[in-house]
Amino acid sequence: MPLYSYSDSGLCPLPRTSFAAEQIRERQDIQRLLLDRIEILGEDLLAIAEEYSLFDDSRRRVDILALDRKGGLVVIELKRTEDGGHMELQALRYVAMVSTITLDHLIETYADAHEVEVSDARQTITNWIDGPIDELANQVRIILVSADFSTEITSTVLWLNDNYGTDISCFRIVAYKLHGEVLLDLQQIIPLPEAKSFQIQQRRKGASNTVNRESGRDFTRYNVSVGSEHIANASKQSAVKFAVSEAFKAGVDRARILEATLGHRWHVVNPRLGESVQDAFVREASGSSPKHRW
Repeated sequence: MPLYSYSDSGLCPLPRTSFAAEQIRERQDIQRLLLDRIEILGEDLLAIAEEYSLFDDSRRRVDILALDRKGGLVVIELKRTEDGGHMELQALRYVAMVSTITLDHLIETYADAHEVEVSDARQTITNWIDGPIDELANQVRIILVSADFSTEITSTVLWLNDNYGTDISCFRIVAYKLHGEVLLDLQQIIPLPEAKSFQIQQRRKGASNTVNRESGRDFTRYNVSVGSEHIANASKQSAVKFAVSEAFKAGVDRARILEATLGHRWHVVNPRLGESVQDAFVREASGSSPKHRW
C-alpha cells in the first residue's frame, strides 16, 4: 500500500524507490540502524550482538541476536531484496545453531559485543529479563525484515507457525522519496499485530484438542458441591467419586445411587474385617475388570 502526501489540492502518492537505487546497504546501513533502534520492531528487545556465530569456522552468521523480556532468544534476519531470498530457511538454520546457547554464554557474548565487563553484562541481562531466571527459554523466535517477501516465504512462514508452533514474524520495510529525502515505511505483515493474540489462543486450543484426541482421554475439569462439601478443578472420575461418597454419607440409598450413575458399571464389594476395599475388590472381582469400584 503506497504512502501519500497531503495538501489542499489532494493526496499525492509518494514515489517508491529501492535500497539499491539509494545505495542503502544491507549490513552497513539497514542492520546498523535497526541495531540502534531495535524498538521499532514493535516490542521490548535487547540487542545482544550482530553478525553472531556460535562456531568460529562458520561462514553463516545471525544478522542480529536479541533477547526478549521473557528470557527468550530472538534471531533477526535482514534482506534488502524485493523477495526475501531464502531467508526463512536460513533463519531456521540459525535457530538450530543458537538453541544450545546457555545464559552464561549469552552474557559473555554481550560483554564482548558491547565491550563491557562480564559482571556488567550479567547485571544488564538479568535486569532486562522480567523475573528471576536460571536459564534461557527453550523456544527461539524469528523476526524477518525485508523490502518484500515472495509468496514462497509467506506461505512457508504461515505453515510453520500454524502447524509446528514456530514463532516467526515478518516485517516489510519499503523506501519512498519525498523532496529528496528517503522515507522508510516499516510494517508487520505476519502475523498481523491485531490478530496475534487471537492466533496464540487458537494455537493453544488446537494443541489441547490434539492432545485430547491422541490420548482418547477427557481432560474436562469439574467443580462439584454436595451440601456443605465442595471439590474444585476435579477430573471426571474424582468428581463422580466425590458425589457418590457424599450422597452415601448423606443417607441416600445405595440402590438409588446405582440407578442414577449407571449402576451396571459399578462392582459392589464387601470388605472383610481389616480388609481394604481394594483387596476386597481383587478378591471378589474374579478376573473381571469394571471401570469403577464401589
